Amino acid sequence: MVRKVVLSLSLIALASCGIVLPDMRQPTPESAPVTERSEPVGVQATVQIPVQTLVQSPAQAPAPETEIEPARSVANAVTPVSVSESPTSVTASAAPVLPAQSVSAEPQSWIDSLCTEIGNKLGSVSINDCLSQQLQFANGHSVNQRALVKKDFIPTDVGTEFPRILVIGGIHGDEYSSISIMFKWMQLLTAQADSDFYWRFLPLMNPDGLLDGTAVRQNANGVDLNRNFPTADWQDSALSAWKNSTGSNPRRFPGHGPATEPETQWLMRQIEEFNPMVIISVHAPHGLLDFDGPSEAPQKIGQLHLYRLGVYPGSLGNYGGVDLGMPVITLELPSAGIMPGSKDIQNMWTDLNKWLINNSSSLTAVDLERKKLVNR
Repeated sequence: MVRKVVLSLSLIALASCGIVLPDMRQPTPESAPVTERSEPVGVQATVQIPVQTLVQSPAQAPAPETEIEPARSVANAVTPVSVSESPTSVTASAAPVLPAQSVSAEPQSWIDSLCTEIGNKLGSVSINDCLSQQLQFANGHSVNQRALVKKDFIPTDVGTEFPRILVIGGIHGDEYSSISIMFKWMQLLTAQADSDFYWRFLPLMNPDGLLDGTAVRQNANGVDLNRNFPTADWQDSALSAWKNSTGSNPRRFPGHGPATEPETQWLMRQIEEFNPMVIISVHAPHGLLDFDGPSEAPQKIGQLHLYRLGVYPGSLGNYGGVDLGMPVITLELPSAGIMPGSKDIQNMWTDLNKWLINNSSSLTAVDLERKKLVNR
């Protein structure tokens, strides 16, 4: 009884001093592996691999896993397109011009706010982990006006042109591990004295999907950003593939037209401006390595082995790898809600660097050929 009274008085004293206790609903940050969200015991959220729609159909597709449909809060609910709606009734338009961004706050306050939300959401990324990376505002906002950010790691030898590598996380908001690993890799780069490459990290492409209440795959408009890129086959195939292959699953709605979403347009600008030699995109939870585009694919990155899934209308692999001719490595982590162990995180990073270094000559040749075609 005495201990209870003392504990109660201690809590009152802490509150009166303005000290905030940690959110006990959040898992312990630095343990490995780290569960980053609450799930039913023994159930892991997965994303179902849809039927292949175009090229590179594998001989045997991975067995589909049970899909848990995240609930969207009522305040952010999006009415999905009706299953009965004909593809011809949907007018596909060119990418609209983004409206002028709000100037009611400075970019640093946008980043501070984003880091606070990320730190409060993810169990293995604290607010300080996010702030310590000194993320930069990357001239874009999500549908709900959250800042879209980047972090550049530029080699110290400024007189040399280094290969540019673009790393993207969080295209799908409910793939928690794809975002958390961005911060782990950025910490590894920060600790390095130098690098052989010019890295640009885009740690969270879809902040609304992660942070608008219950995390969801789509953005705030209900669009799957990984089906919204303006691939050459979008007009002919995107909506029909969505209906025929997924049964008009709203989680995979490609949008009413190509590149309709501000997040998609922003990433397209990043690719154009940064002009990477290789794009690395991280997803979850299928536990494999996918590859699109020219050059020889890596056979293994960490514990992930090569398994080509093919391309889909509107996917980043299709847009970057096929249309733009940029090699796109897609890393599908084994779990959406549980971080890989620290050793696996390090091994994946080491293997990525080894593959880039060992294939630098062929990758450079591919990059130069692509630039010639672009400049014609």
